[in-house]
Order: sequence, then structure tokens, then C-alpha cells
Amino acid sequence: MGEKGLKWLEQLWQCFLSVVKVLLQSKWNTRLPSSFSNADELLILANGPSLNHTVQEFPEFVKEKTLLAVNFCVTSPMFEQLRPELYLIADPLFWIVPEKRVQLFQTLAEKTTWPINLFIPARALKNKDWQPMLAGNPNINLCIYNTTPIEGFQGFCNWVFRKGWGVPRPHNVLIPSIAIGLRLPFKKIYLAGADHSWLPEITVTDENVVLMHQKHFYDQNKSQAATVKQENLNSARLYVILYHMHVAFKSYFILEAYARKLGKEVINITPGSYIDAFKRMKLRKTE
Repeated sequence: MGEKGLKWLEQLWQCFLSVVKVLLQSKWNTRLPSSFSNADELLILANGPSLNHTVQEFPEFVKEKTLLAVNFCVTSPMFEQLRPELYLIADPLFWIVPEKRVQLFQTLAEKTTWPINLFIPARALKNKDWQPMLAGNPNINLCIYNTTPIEGFQGFCNWVFRKGWGVPRPHNVLIPSIAIGLRLPFKKIYLAGADHSWLPEITVTDENVVLMHQKHFYDQNKSQAATVKQENLNSARLYVILYHMHVAFKSYFILEAYARKLGKEVINITPGSYIDAFKRMKLRKTE
């Protein structure tokens, strides 16, 4: 059997495993919001350091779009300034480290004074302590989504994505954010703050400790290089970090193919972004 035959068998096996994962892990019915200020264009506000520049230099471009913010954006003044309609949480450490969870949900409940759709992974329903924190704020509408990792033939993946039963292997918050955006009516999805410029920020000490400086728009002047925590709270080795990057960057190509099949566009407006899967657009100031 040649290389193509082996590749076909590998993808067939991945499809089978994905079906098993969907049956065991996914929620069948996930409700989506249907009303948006701009139903044609979505702007995903990823947390990379370049987001400050984009928001400050191109406020009109930002203001015209439906906005989706992620993870710890709520801790920044930008959250109340931009008032995003959609918010998505994905970091698995939120459900493992109580301090992270409490900080995020208490801040979200306190600051949100406008209607917002909050996307929470289905796995979070196993943990009940965060739900009372949000229950007192009627502006927050909970939407559940599946993070079940899907692999296999592109056509099979597209079908599962459309059903909302899973997403490409989700090793960062941007992957499920794009996947959710593609299930909504938007024809164009723009990415801001999607720097993904982690590679130059990795160092290994003389004690073989792997450090990565993960800069965000809300802490880039205060953040420091630190170990990367895995779900078991152990520090990740270099091969693990690089493998997760490989999976993430590959997932963007899967999402780009999915978007094309839907007749939609994902457009990266992040200056200096390391993501090479999506069409680029450089924002320019109008005279």
C-alpha cells in the first residue's frame, strides 16, 4: 500500500475516533444566538499584544462590527469600552484552577451592563460553583458549545462542525471562536490580536526549564516569562509546547477550508501575525 493509501486509512481511523468522541463527549443540541448588531461581519478580539494598536488606530472599523471577546479580556478597560456582544471562554485551566475561575466570572458579572452571549464549553457544566456567580446578572445569556476534537476527512469534519458537535483540535481560544463564528450568519470574520508570535518568546534555562513569555494586550508591560502549565498542572516540556503549536496552526488550515466550503471568509487583520492560513488585510487610515 502506497503513501496515499496509508493516509486514507489514517483519516478513516480519525473519523471513527471522532465519532466515538462525539458520542461520548458532545452535547447534541447547542443553542446559538440569532440577533446581532451587524449580521454580516464579525470581529474576533483575540488577546495578543497588537490588539491595543488595532483598537486605538482604527476605532471606526472596530465599531462597525459585531464583536467577540475571549478569556481574560473582561479584566481590561477595553471590555467596557467596546461592549462586545459575544464572549467565549476556552482555557481548560478555568475549570481546574478555582482562582482563575472566580476572578473571571465575578468580574464578568460585575462589569456586564449590556446584553451579552457568553459561550461556555460543555465540559464546564460538570463544575457548578461558577454558575451562581453569573445567575444574578440578567444581561448574560449562557450558550454551551462543544470542544470535542474532530479529525479525519475534511468533508466529514465540515459536517460535524456545522452540527456544532465538535471543533478542530482546540489548543487555544481562537480555534473555537472561529468555529463558532462560522456557525453564525456572518459572511466575513476578521481576526484582530491574533499575533501567535510565541516562537521567539521561548527559552530553555540551564536547568532545562522551558519558559515562554505569553504577552497579552492587557498585561504586555507587566507579564514575564513563565512555565507553560498543562491540564495536570505540570510544566510542559519543549516538545509538548511545539506539538501544541503544530496542532493549532494546522487547525487554522482546516477552518479555512471549512469557511471556503461555506462561502465565507476569515480575514486576518493582525499586523505581524504568525498565522499563515487565512487571507490578510492591512488596515489603513482613511483621510
